[in-house]
Amino acid sequence: MHPPFLLPLEGKDRDELYTLVLDLDETLIHNVEYGQESFFLVRPGCVQFIELMAKYYEIVIFTAALQEYADQVVDQIDVGNNIKYRLYRQHTSQNGPFLVKDLSLLGRDLNRTIIIDNISDNFILQPDNGIFISTWYDDMTDNFLKEISPLLVELVEKKVPDVR
Repeated sequence: MHPPFLLPLEGKDRDELYTLVLDLDETLIHNVEYGQESFFLVRPGCVQFIELMAKYYEIVIFTAALQEYADQVVDQIDVGNNIKYRLYRQHTSQNGPFLVKDLSLLGRDLNRTIIIDNISDNFILQPDNGIFISTWYDDMTDNFLKEISPLLVELVEKKVPDVR
């Protein structure tokens, strides 16, 4: 797949749509390897967060993980089919030793694009578009997604011309 990775927008969407890019591992979920078994834990509020954000944003999962694994996880956390696009390791760009998520390859206005990721190097090419989230493993008292929601909603409701 060649950039732009997302389908072109038409009509009023082109001028009004906001895009929210979410990392998967250690941002929304944590995969646990237990001997031959593996399972994943879901960050508190993740499902509700996706459902709420889908009312305001076009949601994109952008992970450096392999597609087969990521699809299995996203299929389970996106119960309402609110995630519009899924991007995987093959969509990342090499930047020195790092795989980065180059938002300029999405085909969206960077003035209205936000990425939430637990590794700031992942959005080093567009640092002003990034919201750094603490790495999550298993703290079931974590409430970051709930805390960040009002700000994200307000950006759209107030039609902020440049989220950066």
